[in-house]
Amino acid sequence: MKSKKKEKSTFWKDFKVFISRGNIVDLAVAVVVGAAFTAIVNSLVNDIIKPLIALLVGGDFSELMIVLRPETVNEAGEVLVEAITLNYGNLIMAILTFLIDAFVIFTAVRIARKARKRMREAAEELRDIMLRKGESETEIVQAQEEIAPEEPAPVLAPTTEELLAEIRDLLKEQRAKTDESDKK
Repeated sequence: MKSKKKEKSTFWKDFKVFISRGNIVDLAVAVVVGAAFTAIVNSLVNDIIKPLIALLVGGDFSELMIVLRPETVNEAGEVLVEAITLNYGNLIMAILTFLIDAFVIFTAVRIARKARKRMREAAEELRDIMLRKGESETEIVQAQEEIAPEEPAPVLAPTTEELLAEIRDLLKEQRAKTDESDKK
């Protein structure tokens, strides 16, 4: 029997494979855009909505609390035992921030979907016009792809067997790549 010498993967090799994938750049862009979006929403809540609500409530939301145990102070004014409070005002602000985030994201996704639908309808209309003018089906498909690329079909959840087969194939492919790089 031939024994195959199995080379251990190193941290740096694994990191190189991870970085070389195209998805990592998309992920980095999404994180940066998400952080910027969070800053905008936080500013909206803290600088505009929170003061308006404070005006209605008569104070800052962060000041809304229930004191479970008051602080103990000595004659010199030093705090001996800290107060225990339920800061429900902070919870209200966190819920409000979440609702605003969800509303803004929902609105952005809805606008994007409507724009995509309009582009698809325009592409179909252009296809019909081109068909009436007698252009070939190949030219129509090319023009349609330029205007509105096809949306991928919804992916159905794979079965356990399909997942295991895919993992097996990926491991074989990775092993082959590793063997090729070791030969070089």
